[in-house]
Amino acid sequence: MQVAGNGVVHHESSTAKEARHAVENAHAMQPEWASRSLDARAALLERAAKRMLRDRQTLLHLVKEEMGKHEVEALFTEALGPLDAVKSWKKIIARASDRRVFLNPLAFPKKRARIAMVPRGVVGIIAPWNFPVSGLYRSIVPALLSGNAVVLKPSEHTPKSSAWFAEHFAHELPHGVVSIVQGDGAAGWAVVESGIDACIFTGSVRAGTKVRVRCAELGIPASVEMGGNDAAIVLGDCDLDRTVTGITHWALSNSGQACGAIEIAYVEERIADAFVDKMRAAWSKLRTGPGDEDVDVSPLGNARQLEIVEAHVKDALAKGAKLITGGKRTENRGAQRSDSSKGGVGETPDRENLGYEPTLLDKCTPDMDVVREETFGPVLAVVRVWGAEEAVRAINTAKYGLGASVWSRDVPRAERLVDKLDVGVASINSHAFTGAIPQLPWSGTRATGYGIANSELSLLTFMHPKTIAVDENAAEFWYMPFDRTLRDLGEALVKAQLGDFLGAAKIPFLMRRRMKRIRQFFK
Repeated sequence: MQVAGNGVVHHESSTAKEARHAVENAHAMQPEWASRSLDARAALLERAAKRMLRDRQTLLHLVKEEMGKHEVEALFTEALGPLDAVKSWKKIIARASDRRVFLNPLAFPKKRARIAMVPRGVVGIIAPWNFPVSGLYRSIVPALLSGNAVVLKPSEHTPKSSAWFAEHFAHELPHGVVSIVQGDGAAGWAVVESGIDACIFTGSVRAGTKVRVRCAELGIPASVEMGGNDAAIVLGDCDLDRTVTGITHWALSNSGQACGAIEIAYVEERIADAFVDKMRAAWSKLRTGPGDEDVDVSPLGNARQLEIVEAHVKDALAKGAKLITGGKRTENRGAQRSDSSKGGVGETPDRENLGYEPTLLDKCTPDMDVVREETFGPVLAVVRVWGAEEAVRAINTAKYGLGASVWSRDVPRAERLVDKLDVGVASINSHAFTGAIPQLPWSGTRATGYGIANSELSLLTFMHPKTIAVDENAAEFWYMPFDRTLRDLGEALVKAQLGDFLGAAKIPFLMRRRMKRIRQFFK
């Protein structure tokens, strides 16, 4: 493992010992980092984010090299976000950092209280490959601004892109506040076991469940997002042109490799033929394959993901789905499955072998993998329904519960429908764009997991609340001794709550008697 002078690990796989060393260094540096003001921390992060913007071409090259994403898309989905994230999170954290709480002066005389939000310490972040930079800053930025140190374990598929991001932060921050542990799942597990104080995980259900259970055993908070299989409900009164445009983007952006990608379209039967025809016409014009400005849909990120996409499409066709367009690789040459146990971290795959045509499947059914599971590729399954309620039931009983959308001209009706959806993010006439808005929570239900990214609601992963109370009263009437004077006062208080004003009238006398008794007892 190589370590730069600023403390950031480069691209070789890390050992468990090196993971512990990174966490120990982070623990050593975190108190000084937390002692700085929010403004001071934010100023350094803003400088780092501006460095990233100036060095964006390096990032675009790395993202294309490691996962095939063409540069125009990477510019918008990876490069443009960090500075906005720093500015937005600074405001969110400032509002949440220290709150005064009103205490009723009659019930709590001469007392005051506030809630302080205290950084957890060292946050371990286990990140996915599909968004190698934007998948990082929505966790790293609030973690750092909250006063934590961060140990990052990026995907073994995108180590260079993620290291580029962390190195720009580490260049401006004190040594050890940000560091990277590289490698596969074993490296991520080593981070969990190395004494971190909180964990952020994005990845598969299988791995995420293990991380969540282990963090519970260790007594540390974990925010776990474990995938999605988002659906769009296309109603008969929708603006069909706008709907086709929007669903095309949200199904195929990042080549469909997004937790919030639309993978299923529940389309009302009366417009299903028209919807499919317009989708066919649009998708047949999309440009696929490796490239830059002349490409709409990039290759898939790795060979294993291509295999999953092909298997899901094959399963759908075998069970009666109708292939409308696509359904095959963009090249006839086969891509070989990578074996990380026989190679190093971040081996660059042959992008010519990883392209897959945008694939539209009609007349899909609930028993098909493209409907039941997360395909994570440029595939859309059309399921025809007779009405919106049928679609709502299907979404609410699905395995995942990340996001869903309703497409309709009747916005009030669409709002009533999204209120019925058991998902974390619901949209009308759009989809998933809220994932880029720090003020709005990104979360899910069921197999997606209960982790929360973005918004003030996510801060409990990065900070814990501390109640600070000040009592300037001499004594309280409920203090010992527990004798008749306290019993009489308690009964009078009960009568007052029940509306017995005659009994309540005795409270001032009983209170004076009670306080006199306490003074005498402790004299």
